[in-house]
Amino acid sequence: MRADSTLRASISAGLAGVVVAVVAVAAILTGGGVSGPAWADGPGDCPPGTGWNGDLGACIAITIPGQSPGSSPNPGGGGSAPAECHNQDGSVVPCSKNGLSWWANPHWCYAEPQNPQPTADDPVWAANNITPADGQFWTCSTCAAGSNTCTGQVWWVANGTQPVDPVAVATTLQATLPYELGNAKIAPPPTYHTYISYKNWLWVPSGQWHAVTGSQSQNGATVTLTATPSYTQWDMGNGDTVSCVGPGREWVTGMPEDAPTNCSYAYDEMKDPEGDTWTVSARINYTLAWTCTGNCGGLTGGDLPAVLAAAGNTTSITVYQRQTVVTR
Repeated sequence: MRADSTLRASISAGLAGVVVAVVAVAAILTGGGVSGPAWADGPGDCPPGTGWNGDLGACIAITIPGQSPGSSPNPGGGGSAPAECHNQDGSVVPCSKNGLSWWANPHWCYAEPQNPQPTADDPVWAANNITPADGQFWTCSTCAAGSNTCTGQVWWVANGTQPVDPVAVATTLQATLPYELGNAKIAPPPTYHTYISYKNWLWVPSGQWHAVTGSQSQNGATVTLTATPSYTQWDMGNGDTVSCVGPGREWVTGMPEDAPTNCSYAYDEMKDPEGDTWTVSARINYTLAWTCTGNCGGLTGGDLPAVLAAAGNTTSITVYQRQTVVTR
């Protein structure tokens, strides 16, 4: 894709006439209380592959990691789908080829810095109020198959900017996002107690269940990373973990004991015959997706691996064995 000497000569001759418009384009590119226990797990007749969503009051399709008592689930969620470069017709093209970088709209070609650059005394610099220290001219050519006819483009890139690597920028942003630290809530609350085999409601405040974003602009590109909550991972204190789609449904005083929830847990044994008290914590899992506009080398979006945020405020629960009273 490197232009021959004839093409370079024609590009250089026409440079002064087209660079003003090109510089303009480049400038744009840079430019509650609980009174008593409640245990419920939603209706038992949801179709296979779906689960009860208490907020919607419906069975919805779910995808959460598998789990087993005493082990943590695979965090799952979040993609690692590779980013793609696209041509003007929407077809997928390699993001680099023969050492050249793909430039999308408005160029749609594989490009490289022009070699040689205009000499220091070339009038193109003064005509556009720029100097060789301010950047570089980039070029690309397209030659018709089986023909010696080639067409070329030249455009100005400030400070020698090459297309930004949006995946690298998004990865940097990943560590800076203001993830919510899940505040664990449970019913019965710490002021009460529960019993073996009873299902205890679990939730994080609904206000913590929202997407968080961050953006960074550099070299004429803006990368935005969005983290969307997908499920909550619960540490029940006894070595067991539970994964629930969504934040869980808050228990509100006055609810019937058969009210449905999609997030609950029942302790099945006691360590201390006098009763166990466990510390319970919650962590929100986020899926990550990035977008890029401007000087992105043709890349427009993709996914990063999911992030399991740290836990926030913990809660606790005391577990007893219900005693059977025998009368004679």
